[in-house]
Amino acid sequence: MKKEKPIKRKAAGIMLIILFLVLSAVTALYPFDNRDLTYRFTTDQGEYTVFKTNLEIAQGGACEFLFDQTDQMDIREVAVYGQVKSMLLAKWEEYEFANYVDAAGEGEKQYTPDGVVYTGAGGVRLLMNEAFQKKSQELSASFFLERMILEGILLAAFCAGWMCLKVLEEKSSEGYGDNHGPLYEMKKFVCDIANYGQYMVYAARTDLKAEVANSYLNRLWWLLEPFFNMIVYVIVFGQVMGNSIRNYATFVYSALLMWNLFNKTVNYSVKLVRNNKDIVTKVYVPKFILLLSNMILNIFKLLFSFIVLVVMMVIFKIPVGPATLLVLPAYFVLLLFAFGIGMIFLHFGVYVDDLSYAVGILLNMLMFLSGVFYDVMTTLPEPLNMCMMVLNPVAMLVSTMRSALLYHTAVNVPVLVIWGILSVFLCCVGVHIVYKNENSYVKVV
Repeated sequence: MKKEKPIKRKAAGIMLIILFLVLSAVTALYPFDNRDLTYRFTTDQGEYTVFKTNLEIAQGGACEFLFDQTDQMDIREVAVYGQVKSMLLAKWEEYEFANYVDAAGEGEKQYTPDGVVYTGAGGVRLLMNEAFQKKSQELSASFFLERMILEGILLAAFCAGWMCLKVLEEKSSEGYGDNHGPLYEMKKFVCDIANYGQYMVYAARTDLKAEVANSYLNRLWWLLEPFFNMIVYVIVFGQVMGNSIRNYATFVYSALLMWNLFNKTVNYSVKLVRNNKDIVTKVYVPKFILLLSNMILNIFKLLFSFIVLVVMMVIFKIPVGPATLLVLPAYFVLLLFAFGIGMIFLHFGVYVDDLSYAVGILLNMLMFLSGVFYDVMTTLPEPLNMCMMVLNPVAMLVSTMRSALLYHTAVNVPVLVIWGILSVFLCCVGVHIVYKNENSYVKVV
């Protein structure tokens, strides 16, 4: 009987892998029908939504848009959505979209310093050119984005199923706690948080005081660092992006705050054990407590930097709406992802001295691929922009946060949930690796 259980558990794991691979292949090859499209027009008078069926689009129905509620409008942005209403298929800023408009019916298309204004008697009628119709037909026919989202859902379900198998394996095996089962480690993790919570907060407060102990400007540096970084990017990239992106300074600054939180956490994790050699070799402290302490420090500095962001939003008259609340889950998933990746790098950083250099290079590359100072959907070509939104969690989280904060739009919701699940899985993997190997760290450092 004892031999049958491991065999059954191994068979269940193999079946789970086979099921995942089969469903992934079906998702990749399944012939979806053409989809309907939703066009969202953001104007100076509010938002207008126009729905076009796949049959209309195939027959050239995307050649005309009528807005009979107004005789004049300034179209600032046009976004296109497919089956998943919170996932962008395409987005055009006002000047780019104007290139697709042949004429404004009986009215006019006027280029002004404030934007492109369309007028018309009895309503604004936009007559689109052949390039726009072709683009709409391509968007209706392609299911690339939906396939990637479905693959992400399958991967998240696979990770959840794998964890369930490990839990069942732990429950059915005597003495599995000594082998670091998920339930055992979860209980230990919670207990360690409770036992070392005071130390974690105390260490964060001590590091905060030490950072500004000999500084003339004191805590003002926590405001000035991201602020001056923002100014550099606005000066360097503002001439290219600033004309097409409204409130470009706020656009960059809000992304820099999120990026700095992730970047500092991951960078610190790589050399965490070596940099805390005095603590690690003299007294036992769970290694994730040291990482969480650093994350608390970075979160406090982030909250301090939010003061500048709030002031900028007031200056540029950016209102706050219900969708702004989506900023909170975006930051929460970022913290989970940073902690999970940080725990894995923490372990390998003990044994690989050069890992910090490699991680530094990768983080620099990731920053330029994550849309910190540009809009991923409008700047990168297709399908690279969609790949970044699904496969690059930092780009997705920056876009989600920025859309909620600056444009009061909920975007990337399905991918946010997928990466939330995957981040929890990464946290479990990271905690497992460190718990299993932390006793050997002392011998290495």
